[in-house]
Amino acid sequence: MSENLIGVDIGGTKILMAVTDTNGTVKKRMEIPTTDDSPQEILSQICGVIKSFGRCRSVGVGIAGDVDSERGILRFSPNLPKWRKINIKKYIEKNTNIPVCVENDANCAAYGSYVIDGGRKYKNFVTITLGTGVGGGIIIDGKIYRGSTGSAGEIGHITINPDGPKCGCGNRGCLEAYIGTQGIKNIAGQLGFKAEKVTPATIAAAAEKGDRTALDVYKKVSEYLAVGVGSIINIFNPDMISFAGGVANNFNLMENNLRQELAVHSFETPLKHVKIVRTKNIKNLGAIGASLIFPKEDL
Repeated sequence: MSENLIGVDIGGTKILMAVTDTNGTVKKRMEIPTTDDSPQEILSQICGVIKSFGRCRSVGVGIAGDVDSERGILRFSPNLPKWRKINIKKYIEKNTNIPVCVENDANCAAYGSYVIDGGRKYKNFVTITLGTGVGGGIIIDGKIYRGSTGSAGEIGHITINPDGPKCGCGNRGCLEAYIGTQGIKNIAGQLGFKAEKVTPATIAAAAEKGDRTALDVYKKVSEYLAVGVGSIINIFNPDMISFAGGVANNFNLMENNLRQELAVHSFETPLKHVKIVRTKNIKNLGAIGASLIFPKEDL
């Protein structure tokens, strides 16, 4: 049987599909937009691309939202309101005759990083995704930790201040409310950063040029991030933590201060042990991880 694997990363604006080998090396990739069409129409397009890739062993699908990974059903997705109780596994298997596994996208990113960044050597592993929201995936003893209902890993919803700003989840003071995209823009406004368009990327570009206010924005982001990461280190005592997502492109602006702040928020021994990195493959990580999640023994 072919050792080519296919990973599908379904996001709110685009869908990335990639063919990889068992080490996560990307051989082919294709992107299509996530349109406002019905889930069935979009899944039909995905099946067409999968078939165009040729022979493969399995298909892994990562998607943001509440996923029943055992049955391959997306219960709901906050970024895809039409996608409710969709049996992704059944649809793709029926239309491609290829075994399919479905997983939360942050879990896929974590597994991809576990392979790409950790070489499968660091058995207790956490990936934190920094972007529009803040997500996470947890690997324990080399396996994705899903929790009792498949809902584990919501690192962005650690409460770091119960009197803090309202989060999109309905809680107050979540890590995501502080350092998701809107949170970073709020920090920039509070510190007086001005630009024609204020985004994490434009703030980072100004910081790279030495803009003091922009540098202060990312310093503040790193302080909030350290509160959440410190809790992760103390609770899970991981071997490695990796950062993924668009905002992780700016990790160099946060790293030094993050490490200093972690000395305040973490126990000394686990902090000295953990390796903290930015992932090597931010662009394709979700699709790579999705391609690798199907257990070979289940085929």
